[in-house]
Amino acid sequence: MSKHEKSLPGPKDYPILPPDMDYIYFENAEAFPFEPEKIEFSLHNAWWLSECAFLVYNHPGFARMAFKLAGFEGFRFFQGTGTECMAAWNDDAAVVVFRGTEMKSLSALHEVRTDLNTIPVPFEQGGKVHRGFLLGLGEVWDGEEGLNAFLNQMISESPERPVWMTGHSLGGALASLCFARTPAAAGLYLYGAPRVGDQEFVDLTAARPVFRIEHARDPIPMVPPDMPALKFNFKDLGQLVFINREGEILPERPQLKLEDHRKVIEETLKERKQRREQLSLTVKKNPFSMKTSRTVLVEMNDHFHKSRKEWKDYLAGLNDEIGLKLEDHMPIYYSMKLWNALISGNDTP
Repeated sequence: MSKHEKSLPGPKDYPILPPDMDYIYFENAEAFPFEPEKIEFSLHNAWWLSECAFLVYNHPGFARMAFKLAGFEGFRFFQGTGTECMAAWNDDAAVVVFRGTEMKSLSALHEVRTDLNTIPVPFEQGGKVHRGFLLGLGEVWDGEEGLNAFLNQMISESPERPVWMTGHSLGGALASLCFARTPAAAGLYLYGAPRVGDQEFVDLTAARPVFRIEHARDPIPMVPPDMPALKFNFKDLGQLVFINREGEILPERPQLKLEDHRKVIEETLKERKQRREQLSLTVKKNPFSMKTSRTVLVEMNDHFHKSRKEWKDYLAGLNDEIGLKLEDHMPIYYSMKLWNALISGNDTP
């Protein structure tokens, strides 16, 4: 198949909530191979691992086949009450992928409860982390068939094979904890992931390859909040890679600057002032009468309607620029926009 830019679907014409068995995972992957040895930010790896983080929402049988078609012959599935994790590998690399909150499944209620259990608790390697996320990882971590035993065996058998970790949303939070517990892991890519722990926890992986990818107005990377006064001092993990609405890859999240909107505000106020002056002139020029009253009322009504529309349009534009939008959190947008950036050569970070 030829390489082409993907048209982004809208929620009205495409079921953007995962799982998605109609999406073609790792399409044209042979043209942009995974780079397991590259520890700097790689747009190849960002796209590959976003596909993994999207794929993991599907049934493990479907995911296993997709991984195999992409060249990962080995596969393991780990499942807890609300936590799911898949590992796929070949001779060159291994990927460990955690699934995010599955809103279409019966486990959704349990997973949402995990998301909301924000009480900070001590993390064994250092710092404090989100209690719900730590309990979520615990569901698949221990035991002879657990993820910890699997990782230890895989790394000891092939210490030269890089192990990459990833996840979207809740999956990214779980991947962060797993990465912190696995010093031998090569690197971590996160997609729309919430904050996990305090500064001491963040410092545990400060010298390792960790890339936090955020898309446009996705609100999930903003939670839990960093509010020390309320003992909510969750910090951002890793290096930020920001995808804006146009699909550009940026090294930082654009900040709202009031001066950028000053001209719009001044022009709006100027037009309102002119209408008020015209309204005052109409009253002065005409003697009081029913006809004059009607004219004044018409102009007043017009003035108020125009003013209301001006400010409504301005606020709508402001919200469009900086407002948060849950649909921007969907993993399909991460995968598609990273693919489009990849084929266009947009690799700014």
